[in-house]
Amino acid sequence: METTRSPLALIRSLADRLRPTQADDVAEAENNFSREIALLEARPGEAAMFGEALRGLLALPCQSAFFAETGVRSALGSWLELTQRIGHRLLPPAPDDTQLRDVMCQIFHESDDHEWVAAVADEKWLALANILTPAGAHTAEVDAAITGNILEAIRMLSYVLAGTALDRELLRSDPALERYESPFLAQNAALIPLLERARTGGAAPTSDEVRDIDVLLDQCGAALDRVRRKAVDNGISIRLTYLLARLGQIIQRQRELLDLLSADDRPMRAVGLLKVLLIAEQAQDQIAEFIGENVSLLARNITDHASRQGEHYIAEDRAAWWAMGRSAAGGGIIIAIMAMLKMQLALLNLPPLTEGFAFGLNYAIGFVLIHLLGFVVATKQPAMTAAAIAATLEEARPRELERLADLAQNVFRTQFIAVLGNVGLALPVACLIALAWPLLFGMAPAPEGKLAHMLEEVHPLHSAALYFAAVAGVGLFLSGLVSGYFDNRARYHQLAQRIASAPRLAWLGAQRAARLGDYLDIHYGAILGNLFFGMYLGLVGVMANLTGLPVDVRHVTFVSANLGTAVTSLTWPAVANALPWAIAGVIGIALINVTVSFALALYVAMKSRKQGAIQIARLTMLLLRRFVKQPLAFFSPPKID
Repeated sequence: METTRSPLALIRSLADRLRPTQADDVAEAENNFSREIALLEARPGEAAMFGEALRGLLALPCQSAFFAETGVRSALGSWLELTQRIGHRLLPPAPDDTQLRDVMCQIFHESDDHEWVAAVADEKWLALANILTPAGAHTAEVDAAITGNILEAIRMLSYVLAGTALDRELLRSDPALERYESPFLAQNAALIPLLERARTGGAAPTSDEVRDIDVLLDQCGAALDRVRRKAVDNGISIRLTYLLARLGQIIQRQRELLDLLSADDRPMRAVGLLKVLLIAEQAQDQIAEFIGENVSLLARNITDHASRQGEHYIAEDRAAWWAMGRSAAGGGIIIAIMAMLKMQLALLNLPPLTEGFAFGLNYAIGFVLIHLLGFVVATKQPAMTAAAIAATLEEARPRELERLADLAQNVFRTQFIAVLGNVGLALPVACLIALAWPLLFGMAPAPEGKLAHMLEEVHPLHSAALYFAAVAGVGLFLSGLVSGYFDNRARYHQLAQRIASAPRLAWLGAQRAARLGDYLDIHYGAILGNLFFGMYLGLVGVMANLTGLPVDVRHVTFVSANLGTAVTSLTWPAVANALPWAIAGVIGIALINVTVSFALALYVAMKSRKQGAIQIARLTMLLLRRFVKQPLAFFSPPKID
């Protein structure tokens, strides 16, 4: 009965016998291997049957695309590939038993098979392969078919790399590829004669010849690294980000196949390659992982620009620390005015959506004005400074953590003086406005019930103030991403140069147009980030009214201004009991605003740089030891050298 089964069914039954109960149980998987090897050694006829089936599958013709493309991003681009993956998940394509890709998926049909396949030692796989295909069982036809597929796969990859040399977006990012001999073209010119020799019955590429190709592939990789480095200053598009990732994968696959052809330990390398292909194949239609990888690639470019801006928010000396305090104080004054305007808009009882847009415009215009005047909003700093810390953390080795701890300590003390400057001016200025309001308009700034409610809504225990502060922290984090994204676009699309040479701005004159372009190039991202955050603050509360979702925002500086207005306008008996809790609420809101924004920004920046949590843990412990020894150093200005 066993001999009537198809080769695919036979090898699938063998895989089922090797599969552990749990995919992560490596010990059980290796025990299964040992048992099967012993069993097949005792039954040479059964081993020969399995071996013949395996050789038949490996010798399937026209499988070069399997070796070349599996696990490599397609030429479709990110959006079309995502659409294709969604379509395959909803309605998978019919399996084709003549294609190794589909054969592999049918043999290892459990979605987590790649876990135990990769975990089992290569030696175990090689021992099993030697039982199934002893040296005498190899045929020239099988070896020729496998070698032919690999040679054709290398040829395909080489031509793709050569064709990429003509991609205008890559040439635009690195003009040296056009001015000088391109390594992408050179590797193709050097490789094709070697492949043609092997294809026509000659020797496969030798290890020395492969080393020469590796040098050219290194130059291709260096060109890609050059483009990535220039992206920090010149910006980068989603398409170019995807293209760089695809080319990196192509170079890596070409190396793996060349090493397989020229290696002395070819069977062992073949086992490693098949593991890589299985892992890639089982992730071929994953949607969440694909989106995560693309977001990570784009986030790297965004956070690179955010980290450059973040450096301006870190005071490294006493003068810069005091300057940050003064800038924050200026921001606090404007926010006190914005808070009063928002209160008056609320008293108009506008329709919910109209009210939300009115609130958002009030916030957005105010934040943009703060930025244009050179002032700061303290809570917007964490999204920028977190990216700067992540960038430094990527460069720092473990022994350099002291330097990184100095940076983190400067970030902390700068954040403290910025919050203090915002709150320290927003609250008293709001008090002054509340005192002047009846003299100017003959009435209180708001009804007594409204003022009392402003005290109640910041109570840390009897209200959702701390939760709403976290919602505001998410908005602060998103505004940092928006700023980085549009800073990247400004660089990539050469905003400054285009404005300077725009025919419609010729009436400004060349110098004025150039100055306008340079100004917008610097402030474009920050302006749009502030507009986004303003509209976010204005519309989140409206969404709660329209949808019933329990969301709203609490921002420490606006809450402080509202507290000053309420305390000034209400009588002392109405304020006395609520005031201590309101002050505690303001402190809690400040901590939540900053912590949530910083944590999210640091997480994204670390993920985009593929950094783990080990260095963050070491840095945290080092900062805790410093805080225990000198707590005031985290709040006081830096010492004068």
